[in-house]
Amino acid sequence: MKKAILLTFAIAVILLWKGPGIDALAPFTPWVGPENTTVDRQAGFEDNPIAGLIREVTAYNVGVRSQTSDDPCIGSTGKNLCRLVAQGRRICAANFVDPETILNIEGIGECVVLDRMNRRFAHRVDIAMRKDEVFRALEFGIQRRQVEVISSSAPVSNSQIRQ
Repeated sequence: MKKAILLTFAIAVILLWKGPGIDALAPFTPWVGPENTTVDRQAGFEDNPIAGLIREVTAYNVGVRSQTSDDPCIGSTGKNLCRLVAQGRRICAANFVDPETILNIEGIGECVVLDRMNRRFAHRVDIAMRKDEVFRALEFGIQRRQVEVISSSAPVSNSQIRQ
C-alpha cells in the first residue's frame, strides 16, 4: 500500500515538474503518429492513395478572438488570414512543418500553413474558416485524415495559395 502511494506521489511530482510540456492525450490517440497507415489488401484496397501520415485535423475560425489571439486576423506569419480566407484561399495551422508549407489533406485538398497552434497540438492540422462559420467548424470536429507535405522549400506568395 505504501509503495502505491509513493509511486502515485512520484508520478504527480513529475507531471507537475514537467508542466504543460506533456501532452497527456498523446498515448490515447491511436492512428496518429509517425507511421504510415496500411490498408487491408485482402479487402481489395490499395496502399495509401496519398503518401502521408494520419493526423488529427480540426477547424478554427479566424477573426474569433477566443479561438486565436489578441489580434485574431493576423496569423503567426504576419499575413491577414481573415482577408485570405474571405478570398477563398485554403489556410491552415500546423506546428510540425515550417510556415508557408503546402499540405495536401485527404478529402479536403491543399492548404498553406500560415498559422501556428498551441504546442499541445503538435501533431494536428487546424483548417482556417471564416468568422461566420463557427457552427461549421464545430460540426467538423476532430477527424483523422492523411496529410502529405507538398512543398516546404520557398516562401509562398498570395498568388500561389490555391483556392
